[in-house]
Amino acid sequence: MKKLIVKEWIEIISDPVIFDYQKGQIVRNADLPVVKNELSITLRIKLNNHTSDWATVFHKGTERLIRTPGLWFTGQTSALYPRFTGNWNTDAGFTTPDKLLLQKWYYIAYTLSDTKKRLDIYIDGDWSGFFSIQDVKRQNIIFNDGPLYIGKNPFHYGFNGEISNFRYFNWQLSADEVNEDFNYRSVGNADLKLIYSQVPNY
Repeated sequence: MKKLIVKEWIEIISDPVIFDYQKGQIVRNADLPVVKNELSITLRIKLNNHTSDWATVFHKGTERLIRTPGLWFTGQTSALYPRFTGNWNTDAGFTTPDKLLLQKWYYIAYTLSDTKKRLDIYIDGDWSGFFSIQDVKRQNIIFNDGPLYIGKNPFHYGFNGEISNFRYFNWQLSADEVNEDFNYRSVGNADLKLIYSQVPNY
């Protein structure tokens, strides 16, 4: 019997919202699409200044090292620091070679799959880096039922800037889907909603 998996997504932030080091948003797990073994987050972000320490973009989880998914800025340079929690490493991930400039809007996509054993980051539609699980039979991504923090969370400060079009998906977006979403945003179609359908899982 074929089992249908419903691809669902939600836009948590539409119009630009201002964040600072002490300001964040919290989304309950119950208000997010149900995640099994994959997820993605896309957003547009603008930084007003670099921070001296790590700055949270988003963090889902009830503890500092329960962080699937998680994304931070590095101090001073604002490179992206995407992370997740695994059963062998509570702080798995990498740092992108690309650094964000101030006062400029960027499109960021974070895609994660336990099925494919990888984490990918895209900046303005371009693939910026990835982390690949090596021991695919024994190492797994640990997802969680904790809240999603955007900006400041109980464990760390946020950033000073703005976020718009923050979307949460319950599957790993393909490179083509990321590029399509970025191109719609880059030409100013802010009200255009992408439509995804049910797909069979064989």
